[in-house]
Amino acid sequence: MLEDEINILIANIYSFLLTDKKIPKHGNLIKKHSINLFEQGELSFPNDIKCWIQYLDQKLLPNEANLMKYIGKGAEILIKESKKWNLSIEKVIELKGRLFIHVDRPKAMSLCFFNSHRNNQILLSELIKENSSICADPLDHESTCITSLRVCCLTRVIQHLYGIHKCKDNVSERIFVTSRSSSKFGENKVILCGTVLNSDTGMKETASNADDFIRLRQDELTLIAQHKYGVRVSTESKWKEFISKLGKSAVNFELLQTKPSSAVKIKFDSSSGSSKRAAFILYNCARLETIIRTYNERVEAGRYPQLPKIDDADFSLLNQDDEWSIIFNYILGFPSFLKSTVDLEQGRCEFRPHLICSFLSSMVGEFSQYYRRVRILTEPRKHLLPVLFARIYMLKSLNDTLKICLKILNIDSVTQMYSSVLFYTYSDKMNVIVFIFIVKNIR
Repeated sequence: MLEDEINILIANIYSFLLTDKKIPKHGNLIKKHSINLFEQGELSFPNDIKCWIQYLDQKLLPNEANLMKYIGKGAEILIKESKKWNLSIEKVIELKGRLFIHVDRPKAMSLCFFNSHRNNQILLSELIKENSSICADPLDHESTCITSLRVCCLTRVIQHLYGIHKCKDNVSERIFVTSRSSSKFGENKVILCGTVLNSDTGMKETASNADDFIRLRQDELTLIAQHKYGVRVSTESKWKEFISKLGKSAVNFELLQTKPSSAVKIKFDSSSGSSKRAAFILYNCARLETIIRTYNERVEAGRYPQLPKIDDADFSLLNQDDEWSIIFNYILGFPSFLKSTVDLEQGRCEFRPHLICSFLSSMVGEFSQYYRRVRILTEPRKHLLPVLFARIYMLKSLNDTLKICLKILNIDSVTQMYSSVLFYTYSDKMNVIVFIFIVKNIR
């Protein structure tokens, strides 16, 4: 089981507020925040007793409108009680009828980075296992059309999600992924995959097959590279292999970023820029790898000391808004996010890989802004080392989370292709993306 500290904290708060009363399994009264964390804290809930009335003994309800007064527990008692929990509360602020909860961040960070390593090891062990419970429609499996390619991409990702959620313990029958609503699979569950449409015609794409589509995206990435390097890049075997894998990754991402049951509209134009989201994610994957590899190289060269043990790192130094946002939303919040990508309860059968695409885009966007603002690999001066260590712990966990997401989506990370240094520029006015990939062998 993954350590999901945020949902555990929410469950602890529910238990504090409702004691032996009925605790909601999927309650949304306690809200998790993702923005403005320094101002409004990480969680909040309404203090109006009317919002909680369904969970309270209505026979004993007084005229009291304040929940905390009704249960006879003030904010200071909640803070004191939380000291027994893995994630403890630092302060509680009431504003406009809501209680805003701020967690103890240094303690949360230490727990987060320790659990992140353990969680990712569990996920990796599940992702390498074979899974025969999820199958593509044989007719789609044999077809070469782009819609069938989407079915196959979606099937592999659902296999991964099914495995890491231990769904085999909850569902005994097989699940088939198909693009044909008329397909019959007995009593087995069916996931309908939306059609791939040509964005110009609005009709199902039949003129190009799956191989044509992949080559189109590979050509798009080659054109982007040629814009900077010239024609010679396309004649280098290592470059061609790199572009080939990058093109397939861009196609996977493009087909998966839309809700599975919805149609996908594709621009069949090598200058459309449709690969930019996937390429930007992989670019930041390479950027993270480069930072961590450079740090390790400097440790080996004696320029930096080894990372201290996690208990000895001072995570209170990660006190900037975007640092905590990255940690809370994308590392500490990763297990609870993963739970939201699958729903197989009470007869439902829903997988949401498109949420992972959105999660990745948001993650690398926030990291990219942070990277442009903060110099991470500073001079090895004694007073600068503690914050460097804390940031390296943060980036190592973020990098592992990013690679797990790519693996779930069946997308090779850049380090699986080549160890690369990438530079990226984007012009809104020209609507042009320029990538420069300096390709090296993996070391």
